[in-house]
Amino acid sequence: MKPPRLSVIEGGDPLRRQAAAWFARLHADDVAERDRQAWRQWMAEDARHRAAYERIERLWSAAGEHAQHPQIAERLRDSVSPPMPAPEPSPASTPARPARKRARYVWAATAVAAVIALVAIVPRLGQPPATETLYVTGIGESRTIALDDGSRVSMDTDSRLRVDFSDGQRRLTLVRGRAYFRVASESRPFLVNTESGSVRAVGTEFDVYRRDDAIEVTLVEGRVALLTPPSAHAKQLTVGVLDAGQKARFGKRQPLRRLPPQAPGTPPTWLSGKLVFEDQALDQAAAEFNRYSRKRLLLDGAPVARMRVSGVFRSDDPHAFVEALQALYPVAVRESPAGDLLIVERR
Repeated sequence: MKPPRLSVIEGGDPLRRQAAAWFARLHADDVAERDRQAWRQWMAEDARHRAAYERIERLWSAAGEHAQHPQIAERLRDSVSPPMPAPEPSPASTPARPARKRARYVWAATAVAAVIALVAIVPRLGQPPATETLYVTGIGESRTIALDDGSRVSMDTDSRLRVDFSDGQRRLTLVRGRAYFRVASESRPFLVNTESGSVRAVGTEFDVYRRDDAIEVTLVEGRVALLTPPSAHAKQLTVGVLDAGQKARFGKRQPLRRLPPQAPGTPPTWLSGKLVFEDQALDQAAAEFNRYSRKRLLLDGAPVARMRVSGVFRSDDPHAFVEALQALYPVAVRESPAGDLLIVERR
């Protein structure tokens, strides 16, 4: 099946025009299932298609809040000409309904294009436009967001990410938590900042885990540069480079330390809801589980905290983890009235 032509709106970014045309078609009163199938095929062809379409949805919603403003109405009158009414058919003529449907589609797509043009004036009607977008996940929540350039970011539990794109660069700030970046290749550099250091990429996939005093970077595909943290008084310096499969940790007061590599092309296990521990101290393993639940794992005493654990566990099932601990280690588990699990040494 050939998808319908998407040349309704002339001028501007072709991807944005296509996204606007699809948006209009899906909101038309005569949309058919074959249209939805063709739209889904278009969305799956390229990550930039999905990002452009999601941007159209956001712009349409934002402009809708100001739809009654006189300046908006004036711009709409100037930008959108409603279709000429179809002539009443004579008994011998072909019915005009398909032409009217086509006219409604053309007008709707053109209206979407007008909304895109209006985003330049909508922010000026109220507060100054925000230059950044903040994305947040709660405890136990994860989400994947599509950025305007076609990149995609998967955010882990309890994470905060600021996104600020300009004509010259794509800048993101991981305020807290962890995120996995699938970077669309283009000329603008892609920079992920934290207080402890930064990662610069062009087109690649990598994981950034922000800890208290350092960041941990795992490169899945491509190549990235590791930089000193951003500063208003000093230029960011390169502290190292990672190739596919390499992993490193560094921070303001921590020199770059290479970590055991993994197979190139292997995405992080947390994307599939798993936590992997290899000879990990129990207090660190418990801290990882505590990021995913409000009911916490608590350790009683240094001997318990120093125990080393290995294994693969579901991040949303701490009970299975403590059951394995009781079976393999000299520990017992008590549950508090609040539901926290206290791990104590079994004597």
